Amino acid sequence: MYDRRLDALIAAAETGSFAAASRRLHISAPALAKQVNTFEREYGITVFDRSRSGVTPTSAGSGFIEDARSIIRQSNEIIARMRRRTHADVPPVRLGISMLRPARRILDLWQRGADPRIRLELVPMPDDDVPIDEIIARLGEDIDAVATAFAPDHWNGVCGTLPIADEPLCLAVPRGHPLSRLPIVTLDDLNGRGDARTHIRILRRYGGTDDIARDLLERLPGVELVDIDHYDLNLFNECADAGDLLISKPMWAGVHPQLVNVPVDWPRPVGMRYGLLYPSDPEPQVKAFVARIAELAHVRAAAWD
Repeated sequence: MYDRRLDALIAAAETGSFAAASRRLHISAPALAKQVNTFEREYGITVFDRSRSGVTPTSAGSGFIEDARSIIRQSNEIIARMRRRTHADVPPVRLGISMLRPARRILDLWQRGADPRIRLELVPMPDDDVPIDEIIARLGEDIDAVATAFAPDHWNGVCGTLPIADEPLCLAVPRGHPLSRLPIVTLDDLNGRGDARTHIRILRRYGGTDDIARDLLERLPGVELVDIDHYDLNLFNECADAGDLLISKPMWAGVHPQLVNVPVDWPRPVGMRYGLLYPSDPEPQVKAFVARIAELAHVRAAAWD
């Protein structure tokens, strides 16, 4: 319905570099650069200013990117309407989404290779104190799958899991904080100097992945850990206002405009997996969706009877 090279142009505009855009679209950087360059030559336009630090849309290019987004939205809406008419009697796969579980990587994969026989619907979920365990316990009622970070072993016997990527714990850092300008933070960077202690908000000890980070951070005399009970948007606001750091995940990049996700050079692996959680005994359409995402992500899906 539209020139697929627009995906490369938009990704480059949003990430500021061909390399970062290629990682988002799961293609090589030279292949993405070729798509952008051939598009510009073919239509006799210049969308980006290039520099050693990356790419930036030209003044005219910024307007072009907005128009391209509109074209893609309209194309997707046309296809979605056609699919609904064609598959009106086919049960949908209801994917739960929220600000803290945006499902961006799953939806990027789906956009690249959606199965026209599967009708995907996005269902809003709360970002409050409703525990994830409660949401997962009711999978199959209002929501069929959730894209999130998780520890696979935690859900054994509770629901199905499809890990598609690693999700290392990182830090959400207020933009005005000196650490926000570092490409990666070490534990020595976090160890405050003198009377200035680094405040880091982290989940209370509960036997999960955050406990590994807690064990490492508790050894630092210049770090003060502030316990939290759960994540919600108010917590991100509080950290931005107070200047506190927050244990975060890559999937939360961009959740708050005043916080920047910065990777941490942990001395040992500290992270989770990212992917889908779905019912242990999924309906046929959910099985098909999970299998297709696994195929697009080049991972192995569960074998069902």
